[in-house]
Amino acid sequence: MTTIDENKALARREIEQYEGRGDLAAGAALFGPGYTLHFPGFPPLDLAGHERVIRGFREAFPDLRIEVAEQVAAGELVANHWSARGTHRGAFQGIPATGKAVTITGNNVMRFQSGKIVELWGQLDAVGLLTQLGVVPGPAPAWVSAPPSVPEPEGAADVVGRFIEKFNEGRFATIANEFDDEYVLDFPGGPTGRGKDGIVRATTEFRAAFPDLHFHTEALFEERGRVAWRWTMKGTHRGSLGPFPATGRSVTLAGISVATVRRGRIVLDRVRADMAGLLVQIGVLPAPA
Repeated sequence: MTTIDENKALARREIEQYEGRGDLAAGAALFGPGYTLHFPGFPPLDLAGHERVIRGFREAFPDLRIEVAEQVAAGELVANHWSARGTHRGAFQGIPATGKAVTITGNNVMRFQSGKIVELWGQLDAVGLLTQLGVVPGPAPAWVSAPPSVPEPEGAADVVGRFIEKFNEGRFATIANEFDDEYVLDFPGGPTGRGKDGIVRATTEFRAAFPDLHFHTEALFEERGRVAWRWTMKGTHRGSLGPFPATGRSVTLAGISVATVRRGRIVLDRVRADMAGLLVQIGVLPAPA
């Protein structure tokens, strides 16, 4: 039996060594039989497929480096919030090299079995990356620092669970009760918000764009005041989403959130979701070739 700390160390090694330095030889020690990667824009991939994704990124960003910023672990699951930096020196998804330095952030969740990673779900800020490469107009994403860590008694996941329930039921009048006055929503490509008023505004605007929106929880777990939530959202685009008018199209969006809870309230929520895929579904971006 491996410990949670051992799983977290392996997760960090997968991100910083295997992916961050392109040390594919380390894969044998990291991944178990039947390993599967779930990554936006691709069907489920085996280890060979994961290696192809890494090679593609490193050909485009040969100096890529990735660091783990936060981790949440419980049982067989480890969630990670990471940041990456690199220079665009090779073609990437049909975009010729620009020579631009970029910063990318993302979340993932890994499932362990017998001390090896057997499944990984990943999300990154693809819209922010495309913005930095000049493909999508808009400001470059800003880094949001985490609040000081304050050990929280058990129950942090219950706070997030109440938010999910209220959101799904449209009970926005009391949704702010689950959030701190200093709350920050870190959601590149999605709605933004600060404080109790900010989360109410962000949630009502998103629900107005998708009036039948519903979140399905795939995993929800906590560790010392941090909560990881892997989810799938489904809804119909019946209202404006930022500058994009309603299309009436049905959409499915996968995402991973890493939240910090302090004194029984959510103070920071790092959301990474397939926003590029969402824009493809509503016809704003072309489908990948």
